[in-house]
Amino acid sequence: MGEPDLTVDYDFLADCERKLSQLKKTFEDIENRRDDMKEHWGSVTVAGAMEDFVDNWDDYRTRVIESIESVGKLVAGTKKAFGDLDDELAKANKKQKK
Repeated sequence: MGEPDLTVDYDFLADCERKLSQLKKTFEDIENRRDDMKEHWGSVTVAGAMEDFVDNWDDYRTRVIESIESVGKLVAGTKKAFGDLDDELAKANKKQKK
């Protein structure tokens, strides 16, 4: 029997899933640090500009979190689909050998 046409690295997929989860949590936790920085912004003009920036960043951060979550679900689905297929093929192979 030759080399398989397709090889799935389950460890890599699990690692990607874990790292995406950690990244999502990091972006979610950024909001908690937002108010901690206000005292360091200085003048009213700078504080106003930074407030606008932070508000804008919050909108984009939400989109980034949603995208990370979406990719994480795709990775999890891919891992599950290939795992299920492997199980089915293994069962079919056992039946053929009997």
